[in-house]
Amino acid sequence: MNYSIHFLDQQRDFDETMESIAHVAWLGFDTEFVGEKTFVPILCLIQIVVEHHIYLVDTMQITDLSRFLEIVADPDVLKITHAGDNDYRLLNILYGTVPQNTVDTQIAAGFVGYNYPAGFAKIVERELRVTLAKSHTVANWEARPLDPKALDYAVEDVKYLPALHSKLTHKLRLLHREAWAREENLKWEQPECYRVDPYKEALANDHIHQLDFKEKIMLLRLYQWRREKAAALNVPKEAVLQNRHVSIVLRATKGGQNAFKANRTLHEGIWRKHLPEWETLWKTPATDAERDLLKSLPAPAPDDPDHEWAMDLLYHFVKRQCLENEISAALLLPKGEFNKLIAGNGPELSLLTGWRADLLGENLVQWLNRQGVVSMEWQDGTCVLKMK
Repeated sequence: MNYSIHFLDQQRDFDETMESIAHVAWLGFDTEFVGEKTFVPILCLIQIVVEHHIYLVDTMQITDLSRFLEIVADPDVLKITHAGDNDYRLLNILYGTVPQNTVDTQIAAGFVGYNYPAGFAKIVERELRVTLAKSHTVANWEARPLDPKALDYAVEDVKYLPALHSKLTHKLRLLHREAWAREENLKWEQPECYRVDPYKEALANDHIHQLDFKEKIMLLRLYQWRREKAAALNVPKEAVLQNRHVSIVLRATKGGQNAFKANRTLHEGIWRKHLPEWETLWKTPATDAERDLLKSLPAPAPDDPDHEWAMDLLYHFVKRQCLENEISAALLLPKGEFNKLIAGNGPELSLLTGWRADLLGENLVQWLNRQGVVSMEWQDGTCVLKMK
């Protein structure tokens, strides 16, 4: 693992380097960015590892990354990452890049006995017997010049990727799970993976089903207003309006200034500044698109203790299947998706096909799809469960 380290902060050097590695069989990479200050994250550094070389790309100085992005999108070059979801989403947000031919060591580890998501340092320590420094996991990557210790940390983030990938791939091959890991990575290579539902925040609000029609429309518009305002100012959404204040604005807008004056939680300067815009959102009639969206909302599931008990029981069967096969349950069926089952909305079809269906087996897949009622009987000291 002896690599030559190169710091690239000149466009010409960067372009020549990318040209020289454009046709390698594989490369590993990671990114460092600052996401808490602006609406669009600031990409500060890209670390790239190829055979014998590590390149640290100063993206605060190099503005044209097209040659690197072409490699990311090249199906002939294998891209190795750890927790690459964040890196690929960032590149898609900034440049519209959709990666091809990806492999991720965090996903691979989830198929060979590690909890998902497992940290890079933990897996490297167990697989390669190397202890990584942790002092600069949170660094000011926007600052220039960069702290030498932070750069050392950045190097370590990619230095062990090739060896780790090799070790985990060998384990996957022994377990005949290479195709399973590949299937899981394929989702990152589809443009649909990066599409953002503009109404996601509003629809995820726990109180939306408790609102009347006009209040629901206002909730949709309020989240959209906050997002558009934050994008225009390039500030975090919380800097425009905090999540905890959304419900206050929703309730108080229809009451005007007096309603806001009666509530001391929201700073007066904020509501006075934005109240005219909120009142316009409240008074504007609903559009056909908004009406159609609300009509498509599934009705809240009625309280059903038996159904919840059955679903909780089923999740334990799923976890048991994962334990027996040394696969992380969080990788197979994320708890958030399973909660959709409890709510009666059902899982996405993709979560019950492919490698997941192979692992779960026909009976569990049918139970997940049908959400059957479970009966329990005791027979001579044995507990018998039956799905109706």
